[in-house]
Amino acid sequence: MRKTIALIVMAFMCCALVVTGQAQQKTVNFRELQKFLPTADVPGFTKGKPGGQTSSAMGMSTSEATLNYVNGNDRIEVSIQDMAGIPFASMGVSMMGATEFENQTENGYEKSVKIGGFSGTEKVDNGQYKSAEINLFVANRFMVKVAGHGMSDAALLRKLIESMSLGDLAKLAQ
Repeated sequence: MRKTIALIVMAFMCCALVVTGQAQQKTVNFRELQKFLPTADVPGFTKGKPGGQTSSAMGMSTSEATLNYVNGNDRIEVSIQDMAGIPFASMGVSMMGATEFENQTENGYEKSVKIGGFSGTEKVDNGQYKSAEINLFVANRFMVKVAGHGMSDAALLRKLIESMSLGDLAKLAQ
């Protein structure tokens, strides 16, 4: 019984230290994150202007840089989120990135991927509402998301990701 209580107390203390350490990390301002958005143009798509926001509330902070590409009703949305100021978020991201899986349906698939040395997920739906999405987890801190709506070309999304300096983005976490 004493061992169980001691283990519970130790686990609680470790969690408190992790939360305190994560909450004290300052998020990277969205203007800095914008430097890591894709540099590539997409044939047939009009590239928008980068956007973003940095905010904090109740001791937690988040930052996000965004970029959109549009071709009629088709669009590609790119975002980089810094989750350093959200307790336990990086733990969830790192666990998702460490999972390997592959699922197939009649309309598409979802699987774990590794792009540029970073783990993540890729999902494609070729059904009535075509879509493709790649999420990468960079340095257990940044969530990079590239999502296509009205189109399901994952190879195109990969090209956008490859035009991003994710290795340099990872250095911001150090």
